[in-house]
Amino acid sequence: MIGGFSRLVEAIDRLSQAVVACLVGIMVTVVFAQVIFRYALVRPIFWADELSRYLFVWIAFVGAVVAMGSHLHYGFDYVMERCPFSVRRAVGVLMSLLTVGFFLLCLIAGFEAVWIVSGQKSPSLQISMGWVYAALPVGSMLMLLHLVEQAFVQPEQGGPARGIE
Repeated sequence: MIGGFSRLVEAIDRLSQAVVACLVGIMVTVVFAQVIFRYALVRPIFWADELSRYLFVWIAFVGAVVAMGSHLHYGFDYVMERCPFSVRRAVGVLMSLLTVGFFLLCLIAGFEAVWIVSGQKSPSLQISMGWVYAALPVGSMLMLLHLVEQAFVQPEQGGPARGIE
């Protein structure tokens, strides 16, 4: 069970990395084309800035998932390394609980936001705004999976537990 969950989280992490890379590539291409069309051809692409804004929202949330999977978020390592093990463990558990609570709140609020705006259309692209707002619950759910793996699976496999790395 534990190995299967870890493999699932690793697969999600690889997929998240690929999604971020593709979204960044699309966004760079769209913005570059917009610059060329606006300044060289004097015919701006009317939907380019809207698409790049929505892509950036998804890049931010999925990129946060990638950062969490790679342990790249900021922490207080300097202070924590100087504390006794019992304090590090207690602070790690407290931080994990607070982080889980925060992402559960984001998940619930994100689903509510998607529900509220799903009937609205974006001005230029005419897509449901629910697709844009869906980045919040998707990112929150994926980060919760990482937190579960870091809190329960990695310590049993000999890896770091959150807060005592």
